Amino acid sequence: MVRPSEDDREAVDRAFAEMVAGYHLTADRPEIETAPPPPPPPAPSVDSSWADAHPLFSFVEAPTVPEPQTVVEGEAEPAADDRYQPDPLPPLRRPGIPALVGWIGMAYAVVIVLAGTFGINFPVWAGWLGVAGFIGGFGILMSRLPRHRPPGSGDGAVV
Repeated sequence: MVRPSEDDREAVDRAFAEMVAGYHLTADRPEIETAPPPPPPPAPSVDSSWADAHPLFSFVEAPTVPEPQTVVEGEAEPAADDRYQPDPLPPLRRPGIPALVGWIGMAYAVVIVLAGTFGINFPVWAGWLGVAGFIGGFGILMSRLPRHRPPGSGDGAVV
């Protein structure tokens, strides 16, 4: 690549200085006369009287906030922390032997599948043992579920 001589650099600098000197002259835009905007189209005539009585289109008054109660001297103040405090949960029961066998069978199947996914080779019998562990563990755990809900258990969350 040929390097420009000092004379060429000075010429480039002069040309750049001339462009920058006249830059402010091009910044002002001339006034362009525009036509006034067209009038908006007339609104279509639609009978919307049915919407006035419809509950989805009516406004509901916001509930009023009760005024704070004043405390009279000699009366006890209400407790500052009146939030709901649930009872502590009962301790977990120790799982039975069949439930442990079911979970161990399911966990073995998951470990075999994940290890196989990452390229670890197992003998064929270990794969079949994983399939049997999954099916057997699933069957054991499903058989231990309650058959009927206790009366009064409800069907969901209760507020």
